[in-house]
Amino acid sequence: MIALFLACQQPDFSQEWELDRLRLLAVRAEPAEPRPGEVVQFSALRYVPDGAEWSALWIACVAGSEQGCSFDPALLERLETIDTLSPAELMQLVSDLQAAGLVGIQPGIDPVWPVPEDALAGLSEAEALEGLSATIQVTLGTEADQELVLKSIPVSLAATPNHNPDVVGMLVGDVPHSGAPVLVEGGRPIDLIATATPREIYQYTTSEGKVEERTESYSWRWYINGGDLGTDLGVPRLPDAEDGVLGLFTWTPPKESGTYEVDVVVLDGRGGMGWRSVFFEVE
Repeated sequence: MIALFLACQQPDFSQEWELDRLRLLAVRAEPAEPRPGEVVQFSALRYVPDGAEWSALWIACVAGSEQGCSFDPALLERLETIDTLSPAELMQLVSDLQAAGLVGIQPGIDPVWPVPEDALAGLSEAEALEGLSATIQVTLGTEADQELVLKSIPVSLAATPNHNPDVVGMLVGDVPHSGAPVLVEGGRPIDLIATATPREIYQYTTSEGKVEERTESYSWRWYINGGDLGTDLGVPRLPDAEDGVLGLFTWTPPKESGTYEVDVVVLDGRGGMGWRSVFFEVE
């Protein structure tokens, strides 16, 4: 059954970029800025050590809307009796969970959220253009560990709604990554260069009501489960390219043989994100 609610002590000395425990690294909504009535599909970049069995619980709601955010945890207790329910009782349970904001239970039910048609009800035209924030709560768990992440996405009628960026390419040294594991020499530094889709230009309304055109600013996060980073401070190198569409990172693989993972996430500063994972074999 669902192993989401087991708590454990997390190490307090791990670095943000270290993949040394259960991690939920990124949560993506598609579309990134939905309108009322649109259907949002969610995906996540997760790291589960040692191939452990995992489960994820997804809850969504629109804060500040007439519907509001409220989820009764007692509903989850009814999942423990799911094997004893009749078809009619099971349908009623599913309906109750969906009404309460449950949008997915993985593995099994991938997270999909129909944004309520009345999500922006009661707002003025200007307020609807600005929109409200939807709150997505994801609980990722194994029998030994648990991680809870909250993500906000805008629900609006914006003229220039946000779209997710994507990591569309990766250079390992000077060789394009094909998607297959890459054979590398342990202890020898490698430059990794990630390429993202172009930054968007969007309309932004200032506090004075003035509409401005702005351009997104990308930031990058890198994660590793072994080896050394390219700086003394343990922080991946910042983007070093025009327009910020390239992320540069120097990684020194460990000398021990094995399979190692490097994850890169690009963020657009407006809630949109994309990622790519590269696996390396050290011999």
